[in-house]
Amino acid sequence: MSRTLVCGALASMVALGTLAVSAFATPPGKNGRIAFSRFATVQGGESKYGSIYTIGLNGKGERRLTRPPAGASDFQPDWSYDGLRIVFERQYDSKPYEIWSVRADGSNLQRIEPGCPVPENQICDVSSPAWSPDGSRIAYSDAHGHVKYIGGVEWIEVGALSVMDADGSHRRQLTQLSRPTSSEDGEPVWSPDGKRIAFVRLNSTATPRNKHAIFVINVDGTGLRRVTPWQMQAGDHPDWSPDGKWILFRSPDEGLVGTNLYRVHPDGSALKRLTNTKGDIEVLSASYSPDGKSIVLSRTGKGGLPDLWVMRHDGTNLRQLTRTPKWDSAPDWGSAS
Repeated sequence: MSRTLVCGALASMVALGTLAVSAFATPPGKNGRIAFSRFATVQGGESKYGSIYTIGLNGKGERRLTRPPAGASDFQPDWSYDGLRIVFERQYDSKPYEIWSVRADGSNLQRIEPGCPVPENQICDVSSPAWSPDGSRIAYSDAHGHVKYIGGVEWIEVGALSVMDADGSHRRQLTQLSRPTSSEDGEPVWSPDGKRIAFVRLNSTATPRNKHAIFVINVDGTGLRRVTPWQMQAGDHPDWSPDGKWILFRSPDEGLVGTNLYRVHPDGSALKRLTNTKGDIEVLSASYSPDGKSIVLSRTGKGGLPDLWVMRHDGTNLRQLTRTPKWDSAPDWGSAS
């Protein structure tokens, strides 16, 4: 998997915009709090030192849940189906990423996956965790193997989707079962019925090269299907609507200005653009509300940096939720516990 896609579509991690990714499946239910990542500083074009926060729909009751160690950031939160826990990835400057979880009140912080020791000249990274609707399993991006260079770009030999039990046991690779791979998979999201997983595939040597699109696959590894056209460059952690009828995504999933949110049926039909950005407005990642009536998104706000906003599921009635000079992104809307 390209080092640019590792750990949650890091396809341009050195750019501010792609650090604002993350949205995961929203199970149906009563609307609860919104989890998100807040990056404390911006250094040399990179967002640094992120922590996990939650906030109420009225913009009140903001709560910080994690305080990562020096040189680390907590990113890409995903609520459990019951609204009691949040799973997220912990990014490090100089070692492999890890998957952690924390209770909704910030207590009981724990690392979930046991790690995967590999030879010194190989990579092993796990990222983009997403809880299954019943809370029994976690899907995640699984990058491992030797580093390879294609067209001057650093890739990792295998970039796959894997699934493990919620306690980190019984790990099973779902895609990219042969190596070396010609494309890389990441950013998984469960369908509300738990039968399928949507994800983003980025081509390394496959045609069309350096293009990515949203795919859907059954949890047993069968039924692989491309949902979006390659030319859309769709991605940024797709989110499945609570009724299972729509997949929400950003396009193009590169850069910031000129990007928009779209929705599409899981069979690739009824593609519709939901936002229409103009000027220097940036639209980033998004998540459906549990009742399916609203969408929370990251969008240009105070001081030109992203804040959280809320709009109707059809893109109307946009209103601002957070107002901070820091970088708020990667929202995930949880159910009321």
